[in-house]
Amino acid sequence: MFNWEAVFDVIDAGVIGIDDRYNVVCWNEWIAKATELSAAAVVGRNLFDVFDGLGKTRLKTAVADAFQYGSSSVLTHSLNKLFPLRNETGQEVIHNVIVRPLPADPIKHCILQITDVSVSVARERVLRDRQNARYHAIVDSAPDAIITTSADRTIQWFNAAAEQTFAMSVDALREQRIDTLLTGPENLTEILAAHDMEGAASGTAVQVHGTKRDGVSAYFEVSFAGWNADGRRFITTIWRDVTERVAAENALYAAREALRKSNEELEQRVIERTNEREVVLRQLHESQKMETIGQLTGGVAHDFNNLLAVILGSLSLLRKGLPPDPRTSRLLDGAIQGAERGATLTKRLLAFARRQELKLEAVEVQKLIPEMHDFLRQTIGPAISVVLDIPSDIPPVKIDANQLELALMNLAVNSRDAMPNGGTLTISCRTETTEMKAPPGLPQSDYIRINVADTGEGMNDATLAKAMEPFFTTKGIGKGTGLGLSMVHGLTAQCGGTMTISSSVGRGTTVSLWLPAANAGDLMAALTPQAPQASLQNGRRLRILLVDDDYLVRANTALMMSDLGHTVIEASSGKSALEILQLDNRIQLVVTDYLMPGMNGLDLAKAIRGVTPKLPIILSTGYADIRSPLDMVFPRLPKPYTQDELAKILDAAVK
Repeated sequence: MFNWEAVFDVIDAGVIGIDDRYNVVCWNEWIAKATELSAAAVVGRNLFDVFDGLGKTRLKTAVADAFQYGSSSVLTHSLNKLFPLRNETGQEVIHNVIVRPLPADPIKHCILQITDVSVSVARERVLRDRQNARYHAIVDSAPDAIITTSADRTIQWFNAAAEQTFAMSVDALREQRIDTLLTGPENLTEILAAHDMEGAASGTAVQVHGTKRDGVSAYFEVSFAGWNADGRRFITTIWRDVTERVAAENALYAAREALRKSNEELEQRVIERTNEREVVLRQLHESQKMETIGQLTGGVAHDFNNLLAVILGSLSLLRKGLPPDPRTSRLLDGAIQGAERGATLTKRLLAFARRQELKLEAVEVQKLIPEMHDFLRQTIGPAISVVLDIPSDIPPVKIDANQLELALMNLAVNSRDAMPNGGTLTISCRTETTEMKAPPGLPQSDYIRINVADTGEGMNDATLAKAMEPFFTTKGIGKGTGLGLSMVHGLTAQCGGTMTISSSVGRGTTVSLWLPAANAGDLMAALTPQAPQASLQNGRRLRILLVDDDYLVRANTALMMSDLGHTVIEASSGKSALEILQLDNRIQLVVTDYLMPGMNGLDLAKAIRGVTPKLPIILSTGYADIRSPLDMVFPRLPKPYTQDELAKILDAAVK
């Protein structure tokens, strides 16, 4: 049988074999020499009885895991050795221990392999000492004073620059507290206590001013870095003398202060003109910004309204064609309500961009606002009380009533969100003129100021400056679009008024709507009885030319027209529409989209009027900014529209 023990004896590492009762079964020559214990003295004995205290080390757990789970372990060297090993010269052997189970079921034996790592550890120490020596040489040559202290701020080490910086000898610096280096108006102890831990984390510099022991006043920038060694906390501080820089800054400040004082009278005169110029520039910038955003919003609204027109039209036809079913009706109602909410959002976008067509009329706010009282209370909840202060003799305002209601609801919701713990919402009205401290830029006239005030959290100056910007919101994600205030601002501007906001943190916010008072003509129009609306269908069957570059919108509208009994000829562009009109003289009505590539709907209408002046034309658009010539006013069909709305405008156009 092969003698494995002879093989183990020639291995340049310790090999110990033990059984599952921790008895030694193999003890090679290397471990015998390192422990000065022969194999005869150890084999057969419990390993943890041979070495006193070995059972309390990590080794016993590793061996137990090897027998129980079959896992191997590597125990690296540390200052607390596992085995008492010495080499030929009597020096302690730093060693690693590898525990390996021998394959068997169940595991009956494992091998402990002990490796001498004294040489590699010594090499690491030499390299570390060299690095420390190089570090100290670099630090000692630094121009800034570098001082290391213990946690109680006692000086443990310092470089050569520290002696020169603080005019102190080596003996005077050693074992001194760092607090004693400077005296003066600033409490160095408190500064160090407040910043040494924070500075250690952030590395930020703290400016310190004081008097050194030689009586010289100095400014320093002190940086902190914290570290741990041997279980102790140390703080390294770097002191950079910035006395000359501070003196230069102070001198520069003094020169600037003297120059400022000498030019006060001139600056005072310039300030007034500068303020006037800034007001004009802000107004110009605001106008340009709103114009740019309005153009972008109009394009988005056009495409969005096209989609909504398809959805609403399809849902209307689907509702008519399906048999009565409660579940289907609920689903259709939900889909229609969702599409109508999308249309409302588009109107808000157009309102804030001042592209929304408004129906300006005389509105009596003393009637409109009280009628909203119950709805406001339901919207903002029972925790907030609603107070109305509206005199009965307030003149009517010139505005779109629906848009005013929407604006007040937006402001009420904003106030609700600003009062999470409840409060008071007050809506008041007053008659104002431009002579009564009105906002700058308003034309001279009579105005009605509607104030919406809350007792909420309020806004700081930075938030207040951005409050009317589109899409700016302080609410959380998914809780606000940021279009509410900007929509209200756009509405008031489009009506010829303006909006102002006053707010302070903890005292609430007041939003004021300055709306022009209605004139006599507006009041007369409001009192004039309206003509009865046309019936849904007058019985005529029309031959209609439908022009739209969007296939989905065109196909959906054609279906609704056909469902109403009309004959529809479709065209995808203005050019093809003109070609159809040349070939078909039976066309009785043209319905055209406004925003189309090449030739838009208005250009097409003008071209048709040049050939057949009496042919009725309807402009359909999801974007309200249509500037028609004064002598060419066409009926408009705003997108999205339902089949009922389509039927009404078709009937009205051919009467």
